[in-house]
Amino acid sequence: IRITWPVIKRHLDWETRNFDADKNHLFDAYAAIWASDALQYSGGDVTHTSAYNYFHFKKAATLAVLMKEDPAPYLLKAKKIKEAMDSVLWLREKGTYAEFRDLLGNKLVHDAAALWTIYHSVDSEVPDKFQAYQMMRYVDNQLPHIPLCPKGLEDGGFYTISTTSWMPYVWSLNNVVLAESIHTALANWQANRPDEAFKLFKSEVLQSMYMGGSPGNFVLISATDAARGESYRDFADPVGIFSRTLVEGLFGIVPDALGKKLLVRPGLPAVWSYASISTPDISFDFKRTGRTDVYLLGTKLSGTMNLTFQVMARGQVEIVLVNGKKISWKNIDDAVGSPIVEITVPATQKYEVRIVWKGPQPLLPSAETAYTKGQALNKSFSNASLLKVFDPQTALKVLRTTPNGFSATVNAAAGKYSVFVQLKQGSLIWWMPICFSVVPAVEWMAENSNEFRIQNNTAVNGPVMVHVNGYSASLQTASGKSSEPITIPLNALLPGTNKISIAYPDGNKFNTQLINWQGEKSVRLETIDLGVFFNDKVTQIFKNKYLSPRPIATTLQLPWQGIGDWPHPHENFEVNDSGLRKLAGDKNEIVLPKGIRFSTPGENNKNNILFTSQWDNYPKTATIPLSGRATHAYFLMAGSTNTMQSQLTNGVIILQYFDGTADSLVLRTPESWWPIDQDYYTDGFAFSLQQPRPMRLHLKSGKIVSGEESKAKYNGKKIDGGAATVLDLLLDSAKELKSLTLKTIANDVVIGLMGISLLRN
Repeated sequence: IRITWPVIKRHLDWETRNFDADKNHLFDAYAAIWASDALQYSGGDVTHTSAYNYFHFKKAATLAVLMKEDPAPYLLKAKKIKEAMDSVLWLREKGTYAEFRDLLGNKLVHDAAALWTIYHSVDSEVPDKFQAYQMMRYVDNQLPHIPLCPKGLEDGGFYTISTTSWMPYVWSLNNVVLAESIHTALANWQANRPDEAFKLFKSEVLQSMYMGGSPGNFVLISATDAARGESYRDFADPVGIFSRTLVEGLFGIVPDALGKKLLVRPGLPAVWSYASISTPDISFDFKRTGRTDVYLLGTKLSGTMNLTFQVMARGQVEIVLVNGKKISWKNIDDAVGSPIVEITVPATQKYEVRIVWKGPQPLLPSAETAYTKGQALNKSFSNASLLKVFDPQTALKVLRTTPNGFSATVNAAAGKYSVFVQLKQGSLIWWMPICFSVVPAVEWMAENSNEFRIQNNTAVNGPVMVHVNGYSASLQTASGKSSEPITIPLNALLPGTNKISIAYPDGNKFNTQLINWQGEKSVRLETIDLGVFFNDKVTQIFKNKYLSPRPIATTLQLPWQGIGDWPHPHENFEVNDSGLRKLAGDKNEIVLPKGIRFSTPGENNKNNILFTSQWDNYPKTATIPLSGRATHAYFLMAGSTNTMQSQLTNGVIILQYFDGTADSLVLRTPESWWPIDQDYYTDGFAFSLQQPRPMRLHLKSGKIVSGEESKAKYNGKKIDGGAATVLDLLLDSAKELKSLTLKTIANDVVIGLMGISLLRN
């Protein structure tokens, strides 16, 4: 340590100078993890590297004491990092840290956290126990799970996980990687979720060693990876973290030589009655007979390390014996997930820990239940006393407690939530999670684009009336169940977005939207001439140099041509609009299927797009005056986006009325904002869309491609010459239109409007 301590101090100073340039105690990430190719944060505040530095400064404080230096500056820095992470990056409603926050522009918080953000935060000891549990629930519900079905085994719910839900696909940012999933299993153990941890751990053993192409192998990329399949077989990336997860997670052996403590917290599945492991440093043997658990530990670790032994309680403690002697134990009152019993024993080479349990098993969490907003949530706990209720996501209101339960009103938007109750059962005290989902009163379960079922989450039974564009149909529904399928005739649907109203027998009405680009209801559209508002040619988008604003910091960022990533700085794409120009011809108008038409210049030398961007090359917003009333607006759009802006609002189109109100179309990747250079790849697992694919116009060929054809022929492919996208928005026909505003919100993207058509009253 004496030799390396000066290097460590210089490195921490270098890390801070480079990656906390704005001195806000949050760090940028510069190729700091496995998934670093194409991962460019442009000087932003990043969770995983901030977590790294929190851990490192805490450990530096420990080393400073050994070096007879003041640990206070290191502890203060760690404290400030944690405070900054909680105030800037913690997403209370989602129960996770964000991926990062932008340095420039609107300083957007990117809330679609990747797998590495979760496990690195937990492994670096940043979240408290409640936060850690919520973060693992985020993995359960927000990241793509891919089912595994090993031949010869019953369905055990085995699965693997994609690292993100980000699109479009680019190498290293959305893959199925053994090391990433195994590290997530370790995080589950660290968050006191041993059952889920072992299920994922076993799943990865099965998919790699048994289902892979080389028996017994540690794969790098899983065979379930849609883009690469099983690749890079001889890479050794997973070996280290697999070893840690086996030893520290499943067997719970965590030596701390600096702290002179050997922590053993077994994470064995509850159904196991025996297990053992032996390494050159330590041996572990477990056997269960009836209500008696016996652990044999032998250690050859250097130095003196006292034993701290923690186990999940299987009942009330009758007696604890260590090497035949009765010893005292303590309850970990702040344990989350299940009650934890802890003993502390002076260092020796061999331990026999014998625990005899009595009485009933501690209460287990109830199955997850779905509620609608405003519905009552009631919980009672037999044989246990309720001490406290903690609602970190503020999902409840009007909370009332009794000695053995609580009641409240659900007051949260649709999503997944966890409330924690502190229970006392005999001598055991712990925090038990109550996990539930909040769902809309009515959910649409699509069979295809015009056939769906209604999931009735209300308490009302009976027939409902479905209304759309003058078409009506009756449908039987039952509380808590899904209806029989209903098919809306295509001649009752407009191409694009349709408003659907559902009327219940009790008088309640619910509105939603159905998107179907095959709708056959006739439209007569009025095109808007945007010639005076166009500020460039669509072919120019990747010929510019996007030089400002740029971070004044050491960072990885988008290449100056506006496409590519830091490992591919010279990537480019040639946009060719000759097919579009030919379609427009002398009439300066194109007509698409279903009667959708747009005004656009046919002459090659004329501008044909209105670009906006956070780059200084174009204005951030642009406004076009409108007049009259309309029921519907159609837009022809083209522009850029990239994977770092995925699951994020890239921009917005705002239709303003003279009465001061507005309707808006949010341009969010991947659903409603598509890159000009390619089609999104989808497979229903790691890559999926939440709404139908839009119609696209291939600019070079002039070919008009439906969403169905797009998926069949161009799924995930580059499009020669690029493509524009047709989007639409429902309007309030009772209000007078005033203007349209196009706004780019996210950094690194360019959003372009090429045409507007209005469906008048």
